[in-house]
Formats: sequence, structure tokens, C-alpha cells
Amino acid sequence: MARKTASISLLAIALSLAGGVAAEAANESSDRADKPSNGPIAFGGWDPAIDNFSLWAAAADGSGQVRLTDGPANFSDWSPDGTRIAFDYADETGVHIATIAADGSDRRALTVAPGIQEAPKWAPDGNLIVYNGFPFGEDPFTISIWVMNADGSQPRQLTEGALDVEPVFSPDGTQIAFGRIVGDSPAGQLEAIYVMNADGTGLREVVAARPALEHPDWSPDGHSITFNIGPEHPDAPNSGAILSVRTNGHGLRVLHEPTDQLRFFKAVWSPDGRQMLAGCHDTEAGIDRICTIPTNGKARVIIAGDEWVNFPSWGPRTSSALD
Repeated sequence: MARKTASISLLAIALSLAGGVAAEAANESSDRADKPSNGPIAFGGWDPAIDNFSLWAAAADGSGQVRLTDGPANFSDWSPDGTRIAFDYADETGVHIATIAADGSDRRALTVAPGIQEAPKWAPDGNLIVYNGFPFGEDPFTISIWVMNADGSQPRQLTEGALDVEPVFSPDGTQIAFGRIVGDSPAGQLEAIYVMNADGTGLREVVAARPALEHPDWSPDGHSITFNIGPEHPDAPNSGAILSVRTNGHGLRVLHEPTDQLRFFKAVWSPDGRQMLAGCHDTEAGIDRICTIPTNGKARVIIAGDEWVNFPSWGPRTSSALD
């Protein structure tokens, strides 16, 4: 059975809707004292009734799972204070961004324009949200990086003329990393990683395009960028692995190798920088799980069941009952 990839291929969504780590551990150790402690996680849980993922939250060990949305929800990200979750969702006009309280109350729509606005990520100070998007009917077709105030006001476009996806702020808020889709190959979609200043200036390539690359994330110390190679593309080099590269483009290496049973995707860092939270495809069961991976340790499945899961995110500790 093929992996469920709702909202993973932006090109597929557009067509559908328009037509109807040792080095890192050493570097991070001195910075951990002022890092927030780990709180709850969020993830997408597959619901056959809606034929899509909905948004769920749980404690960091996977216990106490709570469903937060009845309808579709895919990419999510916790606010820096841990009180709200930004996520994207599909409706009859496209894909849009909303936020919701950590207990599932007080849902607020942030974008409503026809088209795609997805993959939201908060700025470290909580004042901005960066995302990628495009309107329907654009010719030539492009995907751009946008940023808006955390209440959805004053959206502004940062890139143009390319296929730019999955942006994420650096830990100090001064830069944004994102993927740039440049074509296809027999081993998967070709994507590079770029970095720019938070105002859209200073664009530079950090990782050259390679098959099945996805989901860049900054290390908590800001010294490196991690990403994965999609496990659904077995012919891509490092398929199912999590890789790391320094922000100057040097030092590219495999941070976490896939195992015989688990192949990783969409990895994000824990708030304290000691672990990663990742999707992990269980090759024995033929289904996607959610795993935690210590910086130097073995992956552990924390979300498992009969339905597929995806889109992990990890929030800081608050007074929430999920902590």
C-alpha cells in the first residue's frame, strides 16, 4: 500500500483543485540552558470518513491523544508560547491557514483567498507566520513564500517566479530556509534548499537539488539545517534518512540513517534540541507512525495504530494538561 501523502505534493494539489548527530550535539549543548523544555506534540491522523488527515495533539510520549479538528488539517506548527497551533486545511476554495488553541477551542481563520496557502511556521517571537502559497489560474504557475502577521493581517510576498515550499524561520528570526522545486527525476521530485533574509533579500542556495528532498528545519542552535529524503522514493540516494548541512552549505552528512523497519520523513526538532520528532514509515506493518529520535540514540515509535499519521510538530512546555 502506498504512503498517504495528502498535501505533500503541491503540484498535485494545484492540478486537482484548479480542475475542480554527534557534531550537532556538541554545538547545541552550550545553547540548551536557555531553550524551552519539551511540551506536547501535534500530528495529522488519517480519518477514512473525510478521506484526509485531521489535527490531533498528544503528550510528548504519545499518550493522551486528543482530536482538535473534525475536518481536514495537514501541516501544523506550535506558537512559541505553546498556546496555539497554526495549521493548514482544505475547503471548496483551496487550502488555507488557521490557528487553534492547544485544547481545540477558539479556531481562527487567517487566510481565505482562493488558492493555496499552506505549511505555516511561526517566527520565534510569535509575531509572524511564514508559509507558501499561490492563487489559482496563475500563468506561468509558481509557488511563492509569503509572510503575514500572526493574526493574518498584512500578508506580503517574499519570493516569486519559482516553486518555493515549506519555509521555516531560523531560531533568531533573521532568516528563512525553504525548499525550491526545480523538476522531476526517475528517483523523485528534484528540490533544493535555499536561505534568505526574513525580508526576502540575500537569497542563496545551501543544498543543490536532489531527488525526493523535503522538509527543511533549522537546528535549535541555528548552525545547521536538517531535511529528509522521502521514504516513498526508494531509488533516491539516502531515501528514508534525515540529513544535516551547515548553513554555509558545507558539512552535508546523514544525521539519522533509516533502519530495516523504520524510514523517516518530516523530522522536526524538539524545543530543547535534544531529540527529533519524525514521521516513520513502518516497513513491516506498511503504515506510517510517529517517532522520537534522541540526538544520539535509537528511534522509538510513540504514535501507532490502524490509521496512518503524518505532519508532526513539537511544542514547548506550558500549563496545558497535555504537557
